[in-house]
Order: sequence, then C-alpha cells, then structure tokens
Amino acid sequence: MKNKKSFQYLLALLFLLTIIPSLHAEVTATASLSVKSFPVDRMAKLIVTLQGQRSATIDMLVVDGLRFHPRGQSARMDYVNGAYSSSVTSLFHVEASHEGSFTIPPITIKSKEGMVTTLPIHFEVVKATAQPTVQSSSSGSGVTTRLRTGDAAEVAFLRVTPTKTSSYSGEVVPVQIQIYFRDGIQANLNSLPQLRGEGFVLQQLRREPHRSREMVGNSSYSVLTWVSALSGIKEGTHTLSMELDATLLLRQQQRVQRPRGMFGDPFFDDSFFNSFFGSYREKEVKVASPKLEMTVLSLPETGKPDTFSGAIGDFRLQVKAIPLEISKGDPVTLTMTVSGVGNFDRVQVPQLQKQKGWKSYSPSSEFLKDGNVNRGKKVFEQALVAKESNLTEVPAVAFSYFDPESGTYKELVSAPIPIDMQEVEVAEQSVPVPRQAAISSGKEAVQTAPEKVEQLLPGLAPLQLDAGQMNKQLEPLFAKKWFQVFCAVLLLAICGALFITIRKARFAGNPQLQRQKSMKQLLEKREREIEEHLQAADSRGFLVSSRTAIQEQLGLLWNTEAAAITLADLQKRLPQDSVLCTIFNAADESAYSGQELDEQQMLEFATSLKKELTNL
Repeated sequence: MKNKKSFQYLLALLFLLTIIPSLHAEVTATASLSVKSFPVDRMAKLIVTLQGQRSATIDMLVVDGLRFHPRGQSARMDYVNGAYSSSVTSLFHVEASHEGSFTIPPITIKSKEGMVTTLPIHFEVVKATAQPTVQSSSSGSGVTTRLRTGDAAEVAFLRVTPTKTSSYSGEVVPVQIQIYFRDGIQANLNSLPQLRGEGFVLQQLRREPHRSREMVGNSSYSVLTWVSALSGIKEGTHTLSMELDATLLLRQQQRVQRPRGMFGDPFFDDSFFNSFFGSYREKEVKVASPKLEMTVLSLPETGKPDTFSGAIGDFRLQVKAIPLEISKGDPVTLTMTVSGVGNFDRVQVPQLQKQKGWKSYSPSSEFLKDGNVNRGKKVFEQALVAKESNLTEVPAVAFSYFDPESGTYKELVSAPIPIDMQEVEVAEQSVPVPRQAAISSGKEAVQTAPEKVEQLLPGLAPLQLDAGQMNKQLEPLFAKKWFQVFCAVLLLAICGALFITIRKARFAGNPQLQRQKSMKQLLEKREREIEEHLQAADSRGFLVSSRTAIQEQLGLLWNTEAAAITLADLQKRLPQDSVLCTIFNAADESAYSGQELDEQQMLEFATSLKKELTNL
C-alpha cells in the first residue's frame, strides 16, 4: 500500500516538472487586421494577442485619421503535446475618417515579463460602398454578414406579419414585426427595422419594442416585437421585405486535448474549464425577412359622395351643440367626433348640410389615439353664429368614408339639433325735456312735464341731456397706482433678464460648470434607466446601464471618449478597492459569460454606484 502511494506521488511530481517550464515560456505579441482594405463607411477588426501571459495592458498609439474602439479581452490556455501555453487576446474596432493608405505603428504591451511590441500593419481605406452589406467568408473575416430567414434560422431571423396582403390606396394595414434571437446569443440592435421596396410607407416605429420569449421548434428564442402599420401609396403589386442591423456575440468552443489524471479521471473535466477554454467573437449581421407580395387597389369611382375626403376604414359620427338657447348674433359651439378604425390622417371635418342663416368659422381638430396604431377618435370644434332670428335648429352634418370590407362608400348624416331662439326686447326710456327759456315779457319760466321720447333706433343708448357734475381735478400719470405697479414689474423684468444674461455668459466661459451640468444630466438619465431595470429585475440591462453611467461620468471628468474607457483604465486611475471597478468588472463578465445578479446584489450595486458617481 505504501509503495503504491509513493508511486502516485512520484508521478505527480513528474507531472508538475513538465508544467513549470511551459508556464515560463517566451512572451511574444502579434497584431492582425481582419481585412487589408475596407470602405471608409465601415470598420475593421484589430486583434492583438499576447502569447505566454494571461493578462496584458495595451497602450494604443494616437494615429492621425484613425480611431480605435476597444471591445474587450479574452484569455485562453492550451495543452498540446504535453505542454501548456496561455494567451490573452484584445479586440478593437478600427474606424477611418477619410480614404487613403494608413499604417498602425508597433503596439506596446505591458506584461509581467516586461514590455513587448508588435509589428506595424499597413492597410488601405477606399470609398464608401454602394451596397450596405457584404457577404463574409466562412472564417468571419469580412465586415458584415447578411442573414436571411432560412439561411441562418438557428441563430436569428425576422418575421413580418401584415393583417392582409391586398389593400386600397391610402388604407392603413396593421403589421407585426418580430426579430428572433436564439437563447445564449447576446445581441445589440444597431438600427430599427427598415422597409425595403416601393409602393408602401411604414409608420414610425417605437424605439423600445415589446420583449418576450417563444419556442420555435425545439429551441427557445428571445423575441422583440414592434406593432406598426403599412399604407399603400402606389397602385399595383409590390415586393416588400424588412431588415435591420445587429451585432451578435457568438461563443465558440475550442477543441483542447485534456490530460487525464493519475486515476483515469479527466483532470480538466469541469464546467469552469469548459467555460475557460471557450471564447467569444462579435459578428455584425444584417437580418432580413422573406420577401412579401402586397397589392394596392384603386378606389372605385362609382358611388363616391361629394363629401368624401379619402377616409378609409370603419367610422362612427357623434355631434352635439352648446348652448341651445341663443339670440340673434350669439355663437354656438358645434362638437363633431369621428371615431373608429382607419386612416385618421385623411379624416376631414364633417360638412354642414345647410349654411343658410348661419355663419361658420374655421374648425379646430384633435386626434386621440386608442391603443392600436389605427384606432382612435378625431374631435372637431367649429363655431357657428346665428345671422337670423327665425332659426329653429342647428343644421345636420355629413361625413363619408370608404369601407374596405364591403368595397362601398358610406355616408354618415347626423340629425339636426333643435335650438330655442330668444328675441331681444327693447325697453322704452323717458327722457326729461329741458326747461324752456322765459318769454321776453319777464314772466317766470315754467318747467314742462317729462315726456316719453320714442327711441328711434333699437339697440342705441338714449341721449344724455344732463351733463352731470364736472371734476376739475387732474391726476398726473406717475401718481396713478397702476402706472407705479407697471414700472415696478418692468424694473424686475429688466433685472431678471440682466441676471440671466450674466449667468449664461459666466456658464459659457466656465468649462467646469458645463462639465458639472452635463454630468448631472447624464447621471439623472442613467439613474432612471437603472431604476427601471431594478423594478423589472433585469440583471443584464442593469449592468449595461451601470457600465454606461460609469463611462459617461468618467469620460466627462477625464476629458476622454466615454466608449473608449475600459476596466484597465479604471484600475489604473482609481483605487484598487473602488466600487466602480467592481461594478464595471461585473458588467464585463455579464456581457461575455451571461452571469446575472440577484435582486439584493443589484440593489447594493445601485446604492453604491449612485453614491460614488455623485461624489466624483
């Protein structure tokens, strides 16, 4: 028994002796570009690999006309022919500002063994491509890959489902747009779904789609859904499709020869090492839907009413008037509500059946949406004034539309609304007659009795023959209280305007105040996003928003591009025990390995993040 244990210890010692020399292998660095030539409106991938180490810090040089966007690092360990080797790979996206020949100079990499450099890289940047997509090779060395349903349905595909494929010109057709991503694949949308084809227009999509999960066959998919509408603008049969740009983070498993232990069990047969030996790669794709044939029909001329304005759908009409007791010259507010389903952009104000005796004014309108893209109501308000005193009703109004289900025109006519016209009574007024002058014979003047003077024109005030009392006092303008209040308000307004002008000038000349304001605004925005992810228990969204908040705040503070800030930058410029480093690291791990946080961890991170970013 003792001899057997001694033999096992001896084998273990020999195994360690074979590993130790390989761990101190020579450190080398290489850099390669995915393509040697690419258009100015695209980006290429720069891969920097450090062989012999598991961590590295890369100092990217500043190259005129080029921008380097870091996309993370991945570590790897291989066991080949009894020897171990480790490496770390860093990925960058290279963007050029203009055409021409460029050279990426040698890149310096800091490692535990010292400084190593790569060889320079020469490449060309050509004119922008006419076609926005390029088919990539099987090795993934191109710029963009086009995915179409059926070609790569196992990864991602796009579905477009209209309610009908035949519609009339101007009719609103609801459509559902769904993008499917297989579980286990991280995806970032670079654009909203775009309509490809002629003859139709697509209503503007919401930027935030509805998120759900769905089983397709035996696989589970994450689904993003937009609900919108198509409207035909050109008669005939048209071929349509939808497509969008996305970036996929694909995991690839490395085939590694694993040593076996002394007792026959695999030495590295563990889930940790399975994840460790795997790596990720980004793939920019354009997901396209199958082609869809849709027909646009012309509206019939037979039976088209004179009141038809282009409304297509199914509508209802409601009319009311206020007030109902009026006099000649009084206004009446006529409220007309058209509700239902259809193209409300073509719904115009209903027309009065009779105009005699009424004066109408231009109406106002308001559209109120009711959930669906083509459902709601449009409210019109129009003022009418009675020009005659013998009117008994508000005239009926008519509204016509085309019903696509029956293929006929329909006209809605409201019933006249009875009103009560009031006559204006003119009261008689007595006017005193002035005293007559005395006769020249010297007799005392006699005052005559007041006589009723008939009012010649109705609606006019009677003549005032008595002048009344005269006020001889004249008050100057500056002594009046309303003038004093006006001057005080004007003075305060001038002072306020002067204060705002001085403050704006001070703010424009103080970059520190501008930076503080920008940091505060961005932080408030990210805090709202983080709070929404907390309430929804969305760990990945929470970590993405947290990392973005850290990058934005430190980017403004350090006067650098926010997207270029990495975990290595935080570790270099912040204390080692900083909470920001911990949160940033957790976000990176979630992006590459899918690790999620529980609600308690999310709450603790949110509290610490807000405190740290507020105190920057």
